[in-house]
Amino acid sequence: MLKQYDVIVVGAGHAGCEAALAAARMGCSTLLLTINIDTVAWMPCNPAIGGSGKSQIIAEVDALGGEIALNAERSLSQIRVLNTSRGLALRSKRVQCDKVAYSKNMKFVLEKEPNLHLYQTIVNELLIDHDKCIGVLDIYNEKIYGKTVILTTGTHLGGKIHVGWISYDAGRGGELKGGVLSENLKKIGLDVRRFNTGTTPRIDKKTIQYELLQEQPGEEIPISLSFITPRKVWSPQLSSYLGWTNEKTIEVTKKYLQYSPSKSGNMIKTGPKSCPSIEEKVQWFPNNYRHSLFFEQEGFHTDEVYIAGLNMSIYPHCQLEILRTIKGLENVRLFRPAYAIAYDWVHTSEITTSLETIRYKNLYLAGQINGSTGYDEASAQGIVAGINAALSVQNKEPMLLERNDSYIGVMLDDMIHKPLNEPYRITPSHVEYRMLNREDNADQRMTPLGRKIGLVTDKRWSIFEEKMMALEKGRQFLVTNKIAPNKTMVSFLKENSLPEITQSYSYFELLKRTDWDEKMMSMLSDTFSSLPVDVKEELMIESKYEGYLVREKNERKQMEKYENHALPSDIDYSEFEMLSKTCIAALNEYKPTKIKDLHSLPGVKPSDMMILISLLKKKKLIL
Repeated sequence: MLKQYDVIVVGAGHAGCEAALAAARMGCSTLLLTINIDTVAWMPCNPAIGGSGKSQIIAEVDALGGEIALNAERSLSQIRVLNTSRGLALRSKRVQCDKVAYSKNMKFVLEKEPNLHLYQTIVNELLIDHDKCIGVLDIYNEKIYGKTVILTTGTHLGGKIHVGWISYDAGRGGELKGGVLSENLKKIGLDVRRFNTGTTPRIDKKTIQYELLQEQPGEEIPISLSFITPRKVWSPQLSSYLGWTNEKTIEVTKKYLQYSPSKSGNMIKTGPKSCPSIEEKVQWFPNNYRHSLFFEQEGFHTDEVYIAGLNMSIYPHCQLEILRTIKGLENVRLFRPAYAIAYDWVHTSEITTSLETIRYKNLYLAGQINGSTGYDEASAQGIVAGINAALSVQNKEPMLLERNDSYIGVMLDDMIHKPLNEPYRITPSHVEYRMLNREDNADQRMTPLGRKIGLVTDKRWSIFEEKMMALEKGRQFLVTNKIAPNKTMVSFLKENSLPEITQSYSYFELLKRTDWDEKMMSMLSDTFSSLPVDVKEELMIESKYEGYLVREKNERKQMEKYENHALPSDIDYSEFEMLSKTCIAALNEYKPTKIKDLHSLPGVKPSDMMILISLLKKKKLIL
């Protein structure tokens, strides 16, 4: 090893890999430390990325020059498009990965990166000099110095696994916890707290009666996850299957609730409410017997199957009894029992939106150590921390993402300024301007920024520039060309079974119609047909959602105009009846001093903020 590195990254999960790759690709000598080199970028929970909200995060990381989307494609076992009934602007992709392949492929990428050194050890302490972090001390009492240090410890920080009333130290199933680093963080004054999360049983594929479940195959259309990957039909793909719990499942679960570690008091339950265990479901919804379950294969070369929706932490024999109440699992065998894991995290009052700690310069935190959950959220924090650590080494200003312009910006702002009472998970409902900050236009929002800081490669930039030229060509074509219902055109439309036209339109106006789409437009125009598929889809979104996009742009301008306006301290928000009750309660309790402070209040939605601005203007409390 070198005597000193520009950037030291502790932990090689999804946050650590993105942080290390970003820093190395920006020209910094980078050291990535991990407890086990064979499990870098491991997926201890569901081996999948993307989904609603998360897909937008992945697109932004990819557009910045990150690796997660490309690595998911290298390891892809299924790809699906979600929310297809809700319109193009709200669709999101979800990729199921071959778990082992994902880890191996990321390890290969890390090993081949010129400025990056991967090393197996356990970090026990941070080296602190007054108010600066200058390196780490590992389990062998070796001091490793770095100009910056990024902690991406995942669940290894003070990790303890719970199964029934049995508990043992571990970072995740079958792995060591992260040494005594947690105690060191407390010693140097960081606000360390406790969260937990859980996983599901892994069952034997051969013992599942798939004919009793509902098959969910992957997409059979040309598609890609990364902006720089040409669209294609992915093959082979592994189908997932849908099943349900029943009255017997709930009955047996209730019988064994006494063995739940949170119920018994062995573990304080502060986990993600968006991903409850079956024990929690039967307590929260005692009369609901039908909960959906997704059976997802963990890879091409294993018989292990993950059951999404069936987190649990009771004894293995109890788990097996519950499993065998489910239709199709009457004779199922367990490979690995489910468990809950409690771990330490550092309260986000300790960090800024650059992810540098306030207390110590040159120390950055990313991933679950910041109280988030999910591979997608971790990868986004990792790339932000890696970029900002590299910029710090280069004596440049940090990259600060605004919540108005990206899902990542929303996530960071939420995590740091809102009360974090459970592990944070991004959803579209967190995002004020989700029509403007879509998955499909993440490259337009983030790639120029990635290029400016030196992370976007020449290849990615060339692909982006080609797309932007095609997009501008398409926009000009749609606006400047018109169609009229003359005899020749009417005959053409009829012969090709295209919707009729009774008046003159610009092509842009025609594409706005609900009965026209980009495929029909391609039949009508060779110029439009020659455009890339992603460009045609982008143009269709811009036309069909023009009204919504204009409205969101106006709302964003209005928010930017008024966000620094002071709010009167004596205001009684109970008079503002158009606001939601939860919003009124939060406003009266916290008494925000500025409009922008509303972002940090629990229970305040983006729509509440716009209504409040309108009401304040009516009362002439703001101009």
